[in-house]
Amino acid sequence: MKKSTTNILLISLIIGLLGAFSLNSSALAQTPTDTSTPQPNLTQPLLYIESYSPGPNNGVSPWAPFNFTFVLANNSDSVARNVVMTFTSEDFIPLDGGVFTLNNIAKGDRPGATLRFRVSDYSTWKYSGVINANVAYTDEAGMPYTTSFVFYIAIAQSASGSATQTPTPGSENKPQLVISKYSTDLDPLQPGSAFKLNLTIGNVGTANAKNVSLVYGGGSGQLPNEQGTPQAGVSGSTADFANFAPVGSSNIVLLGDLAMGAQIETEQEFVVNVSTVPGAYPLKISLVSYTENGLRVIDDQAITLLIYSLPQLEISFYRDPGMFFNGTPTTLPLQITNLSRKSTVLGNMTVTTDSGDIMNGTSLVGNLDPGGYFTLDAMYTPFMEGKAKINITINYTDDFNQLRTYESSMEIEVQPAMVMPEEPTQTNPEMPTESEEPTGFFAKIWNAIKGFLGIGTSSEPVPPSVPSGGEETFPSGEIIVPRK
Repeated sequence: MKKSTTNILLISLIIGLLGAFSLNSSALAQTPTDTSTPQPNLTQPLLYIESYSPGPNNGVSPWAPFNFTFVLANNSDSVARNVVMTFTSEDFIPLDGGVFTLNNIAKGDRPGATLRFRVSDYSTWKYSGVINANVAYTDEAGMPYTTSFVFYIAIAQSASGSATQTPTPGSENKPQLVISKYSTDLDPLQPGSAFKLNLTIGNVGTANAKNVSLVYGGGSGQLPNEQGTPQAGVSGSTADFANFAPVGSSNIVLLGDLAMGAQIETEQEFVVNVSTVPGAYPLKISLVSYTENGLRVIDDQAITLLIYSLPQLEISFYRDPGMFFNGTPTTLPLQITNLSRKSTVLGNMTVTTDSGDIMNGTSLVGNLDPGGYFTLDAMYTPFMEGKAKINITINYTDDFNQLRTYESSMEIEVQPAMVMPEEPTQTNPEMPTESEEPTGFFAKIWNAIKGFLGIGTSSEPVPPSVPSGGEETFPSGEIIVPRK
């Protein structure tokens, strides 16, 4: 019985092991398998410039268009798609828009292109220039990438007047406009002053200048579009007007044609900014012209204008001096007032005239604050009647340390000389005046007889008088007995 039980347990264990193995086999049979195609690892396309050339010569002409040729290649197994190249430069102007596009560039492809450029007007004097190319593209999965290239282009310049290896018609024949002389109608210039600027412009080049334009304050001379291609017209909106501003018209003046060796004059009204401090300021001027072949030529120049801040004084009488009489000394109560908005230092003040004599007519003024004043009492003695001119000169130093003189004058009216009235002779109206009679020996006897007879007597005594002969006489009415 015990043996049969053991067999039964052994059989049950074997059956359980067989069931577990069967379940594991079913589970392994039901596990799915990956049957998709493995994806390859994508890489970035590597674009590079295999070669480029500006033309058959070593350098391009500074005055003529040239053909820029380049070859683009891909050094990667990945294909570059939607390739867009944009060309920009400050030295060269693209004449075909400056954009190159291509659909696909695979490994081994070497597409090339030729674009036209010309040297910028501001780089014609250089010996080399740079063209920048920005490239945008995608890979096969649409991932965007960018890269850039730099092209160095040599510019052929003439050496010692000899022609370059790429001579072009008119490359050395172009106009050159210069300002030979300039002047202002107001001297000196001060903040707030309105003045007219006169320019004399000459063509010293080797060709005639067509459609000459003058741009005060300087300007680019061209209006480029979005692709960088210059358009017709003249630009003067970027000019500098911090110190001088045109009045009455814009800062662009059309002068017309100017033949080789000829000169022309032009005039423009300006105003000095009131905030400009004294000093020397340049005024930029651009002269834009065209050659016979339509090539634009720009000559940038500058002139210098001096700005002063001179004293603003008022000279007057600080009180009524009264009337002036010929030959009579009179005080001149002079007063100097500073009318400017800043202090000023003045030197000696001198008062002179051609119609009289001045005493105490020189004095040192010194520093005057805004609104300050200085007085001087000079003594004036006129020598003639009528209108007289009093001259006042003041020495001072300007903003450029140069000695200057401030001059002013005033007119006064001189009256005729005063006539003093004569004092009247004091006489007694009650005393009769007798005619003077001759004196001498016989006159004395005659007087004695008249006195004895009572002829010519008066009730009041007559004061004695001394005759010219030196002999003493007595009043009438007295008897004079001569001594023997």
